[in-house]
Amino acid sequence: MSTRLISVRKAAAVFCFMIAGVLGVAAQQASMAGKTADQVYKNIKVLKGTPADQLNLSMHLVEGELGVDCTFCHVDHDPMHFPLDDNKRKDTARKMMQMVIDINKNNFEGKQVVTCYTCHQGHPDPVNTLVLPLPAAVDSFIGLEEEKPVTPVLPSADQLLDKYIQALGGQQALRGVTSRAITATQDLASGPGGKVPLPAQIERYQKAPNLSLTIQHVAAGTQAEGFDGKTAWAQNLKGAVVDVNFAVDQARARRNADFYADSLNLKQQYTKMEVTATKRVNGHDAFEVVGYPASDSPEKLYFDAITGLLLRKESVLPSPLGESPFQIDYDDYKETSSGLRFPFTMRLTPAGPRTEPSTHSTIHVQKVEDNPPVDAGKFAKPVTKAAQ
Repeated sequence: MSTRLISVRKAAAVFCFMIAGVLGVAAQQASMAGKTADQVYKNIKVLKGTPADQLNLSMHLVEGELGVDCTFCHVDHDPMHFPLDDNKRKDTARKMMQMVIDINKNNFEGKQVVTCYTCHQGHPDPVNTLVLPLPAAVDSFIGLEEEKPVTPVLPSADQLLDKYIQALGGQQALRGVTSRAITATQDLASGPGGKVPLPAQIERYQKAPNLSLTIQHVAAGTQAEGFDGKTAWAQNLKGAVVDVNFAVDQARARRNADFYADSLNLKQQYTKMEVTATKRVNGHDAFEVVGYPASDSPEKLYFDAITGLLLRKESVLPSPLGESPFQIDYDDYKETSSGLRFPFTMRLTPAGPRTEPSTHSTIHVQKVEDNPPVDAGKFAKPVTKAAQ
């Protein structure tokens, strides 16, 4: 066999492996529905009873908390070899996980107050000795009158939301748009942990009150995900269609499918919203707002103190070893075809809510068309295609 043919076959195998990291999620969800980690994976010792959908999330979280990759504890990157105990660090990791679980159980009523990040903070070896010299501020207070902190005057959440709606174009103009078509490019997360960027052309369609469809075109074909008004579904490259079975993902898909979720109905996304602080976000002064969704973890929204526009949204996914963070930064607001303002650049960190924390993905919007004719049938859950 020629060297060239071998190289081509190797390249094809690598590409298929990359695709599998991005396009196998739907099938993976279907196989995990209602199961525990030890029912789906082999050689689980510490996290028995953990929901299966939280195991990979926990492993990615540990990678970020220690600043390592899979091979720090596993023998290599091949998932087939993950059950092996040949790497001695794996046993140490199990002991550390159990220690964290026990500390929280015995001292904090099971709440996740202590995590791997508490000590490691992005390093394999935690710092356990005071680093000298100490900051000068430690002894600068001696003999001086204590300064009282100045509490900033914060606007109410309603005031910020009103300003945000006006910044987007106003309530009447927003209500006048009932469908939308968006074209964009995005570097999708693929490969182990989502660490391999995969270029894609994106089509996204939305229709009031709660229909959505996202089509992703990659070199190997097309995949899609949508919400048909009742259920979130996903279709992979082979045409297989499944419902999104992770309960938290299904609930969030339902909330996000609301056509006005990020504008007129933003307040309805939460049972309570409160303005908590001022922060610096990407060079802008911003107000931090904490929103509390029903039966879900709190989310943080950051609104530009000057323009009123949304700059960032932060959320977390719970796992047995702590909360895995995810944020979207909104930038480059431009006018759509109807004159509304829309973020033409969205930066995702990590690249997806369930990918390794060090990954990134950017959506570059090319065009936003308001009120295009979109038939409701376009959002119907498709039927699985016959295997090719």
